[in-house]
Amino acid sequence: MLSNLLSSKTMSLITAAKAYANNQVAFIAWTVDEAIPDCLGFELTRIYDDGTERILAAWVPFKKQANPDWEPQDTSVWPIQKFTWRDLTVRQRRDQASMREGEIALTYRIRPLVAAAVGLEAVPVTLEKNYEGTALALAYYDGGIVTNQVKITKHFGEFQATFTSGILAGQWLTRALEKEAGENLSSKKLVESIVKHIQTPDDALRKYLAGDVLPLFREFFKRGEDIGGSLLLALYELSDKELVSLIVENKQRAKVILSTAGHDEETKAWDTTNQDARTKFVDEGVEIYHRLFNTSSRIGHNKFGVLLDADGSPLAVITGSTNWTSTGLCGQSNNAIVIDSQEIAAQFSSQWEALLEDTNQLETQGAEDTFATGNKNVQGQELRTLNATALESVGLAAGTAKVWFSPNTKRVSKGTETPPDLQEVFKLMRQAKESIFFACFMPSRQGKDSIVAKAVDLARDDRSLMVYGAISDASVLPNYRVAEDLDGDGKKDRVIQPNMFEEENIHLVLASALSSKDLIGAFEKQETSTVGRAIIHDKIVVIDPLSDTDCTVIFGSHNLGYKASYANDENLVIVRGNRALAEAYAVHVIDVWEHYRFRAVQIERREQGKETWDGFLRRDGEWQKHALTSARARLASYFARG
Repeated sequence: MLSNLLSSKTMSLITAAKAYANNQVAFIAWTVDEAIPDCLGFELTRIYDDGTERILAAWVPFKKQANPDWEPQDTSVWPIQKFTWRDLTVRQRRDQASMREGEIALTYRIRPLVAAAVGLEAVPVTLEKNYEGTALALAYYDGGIVTNQVKITKHFGEFQATFTSGILAGQWLTRALEKEAGENLSSKKLVESIVKHIQTPDDALRKYLAGDVLPLFREFFKRGEDIGGSLLLALYELSDKELVSLIVENKQRAKVILSTAGHDEETKAWDTTNQDARTKFVDEGVEIYHRLFNTSSRIGHNKFGVLLDADGSPLAVITGSTNWTSTGLCGQSNNAIVIDSQEIAAQFSSQWEALLEDTNQLETQGAEDTFATGNKNVQGQELRTLNATALESVGLAAGTAKVWFSPNTKRVSKGTETPPDLQEVFKLMRQAKESIFFACFMPSRQGKDSIVAKAVDLARDDRSLMVYGAISDASVLPNYRVAEDLDGDGKKDRVIQPNMFEEENIHLVLASALSSKDLIGAFEKQETSTVGRAIIHDKIVVIDPLSDTDCTVIFGSHNLGYKASYANDENLVIVRGNRALAEAYAVHVIDVWEHYRFRAVQIERREQGKETWDGFLRRDGEWQKHALTSARARLASYFARG
């Protein structure tokens, strides 16, 4: 065995490796033709374009070691026993609530590690030992491989795509809040602490969790100020103090269509979420139009803004899934994107005007009556007919973009006929050659009449098609079970709901957090996820992101199910042929999926009475048997080849 090790230093057994990135995270994948003898994992090193190197951090120790204080070591001490990795600290620091600068170019070196032996290059240990147990001496098996150069950026042609950092289910956050408090915190106090942080403007943790999304909003408004332009806003939830103040500060150039959001079950009052903002706008003289449905049957679900120049000509659009609330910014997985296209901006501007005209035909109410107990308001047929007609596709520097608005059906409540916008989405999904990735909130029960069921059906028909999806609500999973009264006692029996759905080439995961019932190995409770409610709030589909011509990204406010098209004000943008943007969105979906899959597996195994994984690294190379034969190997191979 030693002779094999000594003879393999110059040429690495890693056969391919590639890196991808968005504004928040880098994703690295690599492959081998066969298991590396006695490999204990991989060291990953981030290499900046000036030559500076930084070995990536890891938190999970080997068996017979412990990391009780959840302190990091280098991957040269605790190597990666996988063939993919997310560089989560490329922007987000884990020792403090602050962000590193973006717009940087990087490569990554991946080197296999084995137990130290005579004749092998020893792995130097540069960090102070901060864990329990005996250190394991390691050596390099060979020189490894270096990836392509990748840029950590939000710029992708006409697009500025940003993603929040609002994944709250993590040990680092619990640790940080308890360190600040000087004590162990109950679930209730953890939630109270983070709510206070994310609702406070200029709070460091708030900025950290919002990532580049909050600055993107500010830059959009500042751009309007700099050119003497104006802003047309169509918003659903609006309660974030900083964003409300931003609109008030720009009241001379902002016009707002604000829809109903929030309902108090006890008082039956509607618009409880937007009440403070709506009242403030009226008091401050903001030009506001009250789009009040006061029902859950239909909502004004848009979250877009249009930038007009000094002459009133549309210049750019900001859209995405992010509600203008503290939880939208900081407590959920969300995206926000600016599109610098006059043609697309003109389409959104026309929709804003159509929404305004439609608002005028609704029941009129003054600001003092906006919290009434309900009405019969519904979008009119003129708006629906307008939206049912496909808009022209817009040519871009790379590829094309097409916009759909809803409601776009004659029927005012959800029906069985596929709406025109989803007809096009489903058609594009049927054309997928290799992969579909998605992240969504709650489009429908068991994913029916939505992109979830469509993706599952397509993958069942074609087992070569990879499908990866992350969702917020268990009821969306195909294996969700409706509670029934099976024993006839008049009460519905308890049903253990799934946390994931896996079937050969289909891998769907529910956003979950480890609670005090799930304490395992090096992992601890992560109950702060309850703050965001809709933990995954994205509305994203990515098709064949590695294809130069067929790559497709679908995003916007649309929940990707029939109800959104039949009953809600929505926008949905389809971008084809912009591979850099498709890769950026795919990285985001994988990031969310990877984060929650481990948690979902543990919770599901515990619910089923099965033994959970202890979370520690193995002290032999046997981990490769599963890693090289599981579905994850296929994912690694797909991205490693580029």
